Amino acid sequence: MVYLPWLVILFIPYWLGPMIVWLTQKAGARPAFEPFTPGRHSVPEDVAASLRQTCDTLGIEGFHVVADLFQTGQMKHVSTRVALLENSVTAEVALAIAMFTAARPAGLVASYAELPTKFRDGRSVSVHNSPLAGSFTPPPSRIVVRLPIVRDPARLCRIKRAYLARHYRGVERVPFAHQSEPAQFLGEAMARELTEQVEAGRWRRVDRAGVLRPTFTAAWAMTWQALPPFSMLRRWRIRRRASAILKDLNMDGPDPRPIAQPRTRVSLGWVAAVAIVVFLLTQLGSQALRTAWTLPSDFVAPAAFPDAVHALERLAGAKATPLVGTDSVGDSRVTEGFAVSVPSAWAERLVAMAQPRFLEKGFYLFRAEQHFGSGRRSDRVALFPRRDRYEILRLMGTNGWNYGVGPDSIIAWLRALERDHPFVLTGMGFDWVEGRFGAPIRDADALARRFQALCPDIVDQGTETVEALARELVQSQRLYCWWD
Repeated sequence: MVYLPWLVILFIPYWLGPMIVWLTQKAGARPAFEPFTPGRHSVPEDVAASLRQTCDTLGIEGFHVVADLFQTGQMKHVSTRVALLENSVTAEVALAIAMFTAARPAGLVASYAELPTKFRDGRSVSVHNSPLAGSFTPPPSRIVVRLPIVRDPARLCRIKRAYLARHYRGVERVPFAHQSEPAQFLGEAMARELTEQVEAGRWRRVDRAGVLRPTFTAAWAMTWQALPPFSMLRRWRIRRRASAILKDLNMDGPDPRPIAQPRTRVSLGWVAAVAIVVFLLTQLGSQALRTAWTLPSDFVAPAAFPDAVHALERLAGAKATPLVGTDSVGDSRVTEGFAVSVPSAWAERLVAMAQPRFLEKGFYLFRAEQHFGSGRRSDRVALFPRRDRYEILRLMGTNGWNYGVGPDSIIAWLRALERDHPFVLTGMGFDWVEGRFGAPIRDADALARRFQALCPDIVDQGTETVEALARELVQSQRLYCWWD
């Protein structure tokens, strides 16, 4: 199928990507945080501003910053700045997180708030509004409530309290031990999460290098979930689930103080997905056009030319009009032939299948106008009430006047060519002629030189070399000349 190579090319990222991720992706086995130092840690201004805005908004709910930290040695291309906040009255803990690309140009990847809660029975609930979908499902003991549609951290805090009151009423909570060593507290918490992923078979430890690498199955999951359309479907499911949670809590509605999140990646993902779908549909449509037309098995060309023209109209599904050619001085003239418009994609198929049937009655069918493979434009297929193809070429006025080549020169060249390489003419236009050879080509190099002598453009503006033209003639078994 014509579109199969394009499908293979388009889906290379889906097959090669997991291998690349499996071989190159890594993360620090021992996550570490250290106090943020402006002179030591470089953070873009938009990242710092987003983090400050999140902290200020959480202050409305009684939170204050107890530590400003920077994650070190975890990922090569992404850096993370984290503010640890607490509410002294309710003993709640919150995290304001800003992830950004360290490479130039630096930019914000995600800015969000995370509100964790720990219970006496070992379970934990984390409510956050990260726009990132995440690669893996957490274990049953760690419940993650994703609410990316809530961009107001203060509102997120109120939703978290309502969610816990609805689903975990009466469950005893325990405080976090973060006051003395906030950096160590966060590092150990992240290390526990990574250990859970290792135990679940998603990461493997490389002890000598001190890093974690994804397992082969995890690499497939990470890659496919990051590529369209799967990435968009996951985000859609997460947002739909978030809407259901808010509606259940009777807390849906707009954010009073939304904090902007980067949307470039999502937008580009949708554009890429739409482009892929449109491209595939175009290829499928083009292939469908090429195979859509077929000659009825019982078709017999009428003996009378007017009836034959009507038969061609029925085959093409179009009205026939008089065919216009060119006289010896370049003026247009109406010929005795008639032509119908057909989709370019299957004009060649129509001529190849129906031409022998019309020749049986003494009529010549050929393509009189073409648009070189564009499936969205119409070609013209013509029928002449005579079978002498060279006389038809003369009436069409096919020429290459820019090279001093007229219809008589072309006819003489074709007659000489036919003695050495029999062919069938399938197309004749104002400045081009086409056909197909009836037997395998002998001495393709000599034949290519003959073509170049008659129509230099086929090499100068086409194959560029005579050798390439020779290879094309052997592969296609087609006769084609054109003059610019």
